[in-house]
Amino acid sequence: MAVLATGVTFRDSVGQVVHIDWHQLATIRAITDGEVSALTEPLRPNWDGLDDTARNIALTRLEIVQEIVTGYRDGHPELARPGEPRHPFGPGFGWSESRRCLAMAELLSYQGQFDPDLQRRLRDGEIASATVNSSTIRNWVRAWKTTGLSGLIDGRRARSSRSWDLIDERYRAVATEVVDSLDGDRSTVSLQELDRRILVHLQHDGVHDLQMPQRITQEFLSTLKADKGATTRAQRSRKLQKVSGNKHYPAIRPGQIVAIDATRADNLVYDALSGQPWSVEILTAIDVATRVVLALRVVPKSANGLEAGLLLYDVCRPFSLAVHGTSLSGWRWVGLPEQLDISDIAVQAGRRTVAPDFSTLQGEHRVPSVAPDAIHCDHGSIFVSDHFYALLRDLGIDLLLSRGKKPTDNPHVERWHETIQRGLQQIPGYKGRNVSERGRLVSEEPLLTAAQLQEHLRRFIALDYHRTWHTGLILPGEPTARLSPLEMWDVLVEVTGRIDVPQQPDLIYQFLPIRWGTISHAGVEFADMTYDSPMLDPYRTVPTGYFRAADRAAPFHVDPHDLSRIWFRDPHTHRVEPIEWRGANRTQAPLTHTIVDLARQRIRRRGGNTVLKRGSATRQILAELTELTATPGSPYVTSKLKAAARRVEQSRIDHAEAQYAQDSSPTEPAVVPAVSAASLSQAWPNLLEEH
Repeated sequence: MAVLATGVTFRDSVGQVVHIDWHQLATIRAITDGEVSALTEPLRPNWDGLDDTARNIALTRLEIVQEIVTGYRDGHPELARPGEPRHPFGPGFGWSESRRCLAMAELLSYQGQFDPDLQRRLRDGEIASATVNSSTIRNWVRAWKTTGLSGLIDGRRARSSRSWDLIDERYRAVATEVVDSLDGDRSTVSLQELDRRILVHLQHDGVHDLQMPQRITQEFLSTLKADKGATTRAQRSRKLQKVSGNKHYPAIRPGQIVAIDATRADNLVYDALSGQPWSVEILTAIDVATRVVLALRVVPKSANGLEAGLLLYDVCRPFSLAVHGTSLSGWRWVGLPEQLDISDIAVQAGRRTVAPDFSTLQGEHRVPSVAPDAIHCDHGSIFVSDHFYALLRDLGIDLLLSRGKKPTDNPHVERWHETIQRGLQQIPGYKGRNVSERGRLVSEEPLLTAAQLQEHLRRFIALDYHRTWHTGLILPGEPTARLSPLEMWDVLVEVTGRIDVPQQPDLIYQFLPIRWGTISHAGVEFADMTYDSPMLDPYRTVPTGYFRAADRAAPFHVDPHDLSRIWFRDPHTHRVEPIEWRGANRTQAPLTHTIVDLARQRIRRRGGNTVLKRGSATRQILAELTELTATPGSPYVTSKLKAAARRVEQSRIDHAEAQYAQDSSPTEPAVVPAVSAASLSQAWPNLLEEH
């Protein structure tokens, strides 16, 4: 307003007049001919160096910020446009500045839906989203208050890239290649050494006519090196932080790499034991080359290493699902897979026929099996457990772990977690991916049980996902061909040849831990629980060294998910037979390792270690298990019982399949040593020597 002898009089954008004394002014650049120069850094040199697009972006942001703060796009009541001020912008409506920023973000996002230029850029992939975040608006306001219009200039557009154009394009290309070699494993070098290496490389390529501006070249090399990191440690960190969106493991055949992961199911399920809804997890194994889902299990939270091993067991055995009329079967183990038949190929892709006819759901739908070369997973505790490590080592499968906090390292199974939402949303109990998607009522219909949820998802895989066009599958030579996962499997198998997984009815027992116990006249005892069967009679008095050296102990397969029985491979018949716990028929409680340990702990707390004796162990464990089932007593115990019941249910299904396969096998089972792939104990030496 005025420059006076005592100071300067200002009027701000909302009409308030204030007088500032000279000694209160932060900086006086100069006084020329009685006039005081500007108090801020000059805008013109920087502004003149911008292109029209950058200037328009900054001026648009200025209008937005001024309307939020003052209520007027031009920043002053005397310059008001028709309809200004608009609710709720400006100080006159009583809204906080933060709420005004949020309202402006919503308004701009809505306007962006009708902006053809913005929608074109979104469609062409130039921008990832047409919405504006409220935090971005708040940052604009802070920058404007601090540095004025200069703070609203897009820094990406203000970077001087035209100076790099003065450097020969051939030099820049080689410089980028040389600097990229600094990955932290090699010692870092100076800018002069980088320049020398670049020139040597160019001379070897026959380039001798370079005229390089020295200062700009040094700035260019300095910028490249700064992006890579000044030290080897920084270079290694940058390399690990870099996530490529267009590079992946070159899987070219089924089974070369199988990605597995666990995710929380976005559906609640019904627990019959407690009569309450609860949450479960979904374990999935997907073949990278074909995107075929090889195995899926619904397990209690949180999954353990044994369940990860059983998922791998499902990968190694083929399934099928039959549709007859309106009835659907469950996934059934079909034993040794036959030669893959691709004679029903009918759908055309270009001039080549590659796809079978999916015009009907009737008939048998195969879910193929494969012996993986490698397993790709994250650092979840179930995948780095001793059990899972030993299982992969014994089966000769490589373990490829993703980097920490990098879910994009395993994108195929992460993308599957989005696809599976299509199956989850079809059934009661869907609660959304997060609380923002959750309604007031999660379900008005009866919930499915965990077993029913697993059955539904497996049907969804076999009848929907496996038969639907997968946009991530590209057939070499036929880029426009639309392929489903099963079609891609058939095409690759046609190229790579027949894939057979050695199958045997008792395959599951190679995925269970082995425990060694001495067979006495009373049976064999594990964790104060006695197991007995007439089939142990020939081995109650075997001499030392019969099964392993130095003692009379025999190997038994133990499933921690169902301790109501253990399994023993008869050395004479080579069949795996179940050995029942003596109290198995007198309790309805789920007998997992966790529940039995909980019962034994409560017994000890009541009377000390001497209470649990050989003669009374079964009776006391039965009494305690019954008490646990009738009155759980605490949410902790209830959650353990829920998980135990689900694990026992699935375990009995798995073992029933194996026993049925053994009983219905037309020939004697394959003579294979019953050494658990996950057992850390020594193998059964006599049987190994014999076979």
